[in-house]
Amino acid sequence: MSAFNETTIAIPGEFAYVKDVWTREMLVNAWQAITTTELWDFVKQDIESFGFSQDPRVLRIGNKMIELGYNGHSGASFGYTMRTMQFIAKYGEEEYKRELMKKQA
Repeated sequence: MSAFNETTIAIPGEFAYVKDVWTREMLVNAWQAITTTELWDFVKQDIESFGFSQDPRVLRIGNKMIELGYNGHSGASFGYTMRTMQFIAKYGEEEYKRELMKKQA
């Protein structure tokens, strides 16, 4: 992986700045699933639980994740991934990258 720092502009949906390969894989997959299903506005809403949701839009995103090749989520990893996507939907990926860089420093 190339050198990546806080001044490098993130390419949307690639998450090259995420050091952990498994986390990066989950985030890329979720970003693609939400983008493909056109559900970013839904994800931005205040949602009590992604992991226990029976909302058909959450199920659609989860099914798209599987269709796109990621079928390894536990309830916790799905919830973490979707909360991350929710943060990105609300504040943007650049803000997510800034927050992550602070934690990784």
